[in-house]
Amino acid sequence: MHGWSREEMEAALFCGTSHEHLPQIECPRTQETISVAIALICEHALGGAMVCIADVEAFKQVFECSPIDALDGQHARPTTRSSDEGYMTDRLHNIHIGDGRFVNAFREFTTHSSNDRWPEDHPDSAARGRPKDGAFLLSKSGYRVKCATKLLGLGPAGKWANVGTRHEAALSCAWAVQGSFVFTRSDSGSVHLILRHGHKLHVYALYDLDKPFKRLLPSGRLQSL
Repeated sequence: MHGWSREEMEAALFCGTSHEHLPQIECPRTQETISVAIALICEHALGGAMVCIADVEAFKQVFECSPIDALDGQHARPTTRSSDEGYMTDRLHNIHIGDGRFVNAFREFTTHSSNDRWPEDHPDSAARGRPKDGAFLLSKSGYRVKCATKLLGLGPAGKWANVGTRHEAALSCAWAVQGSFVFTRSDSGSVHLILRHGHKLHVYALYDLDKPFKRLLPSGRLQSL
């Protein structure tokens, strides 16, 4: 377990601050996606959440084409299953993670309730009564692959004491999905980033969540990530 401020982590990811286990992100689109995801998790999530960012092909290699084994009825490979019959996946179709509509939907999804379901009087009738459960799988270009989805069939990837199933799923996802960045936020507000480096998983506990790294744009203007 590594303890880093949000500012330190973002500096390492985006500006090449030396750290042997953190990859430097050079693609501008991926930088944007990761930076907005960090802001979502740190500033906008109102409860527990899990966000995994990876190349679409990396998700396909793990979760797609998962036939049912005819002998025992079990999934022969890991698969995803929507917790809300595809509601959030449909709602965020072709909406970039940086779009205000995505941010608002994410805030609503992570708002805790007594039964962790969308309220029966929600303005969107398609949402009413549906579970608020599951992970967000996002492409590095910033668009959703799956939302509110359960990750089934992933083997355990390690031990993480005193955490729930969301964090265990995050470990397994980070191990299985090549090149992924997996963020989790607990109901208590703690935030972690999980990365695989070779044959090891590294967990970064973030603090100072309201203090993002600031970098200079080509114009010389400061940008808060």
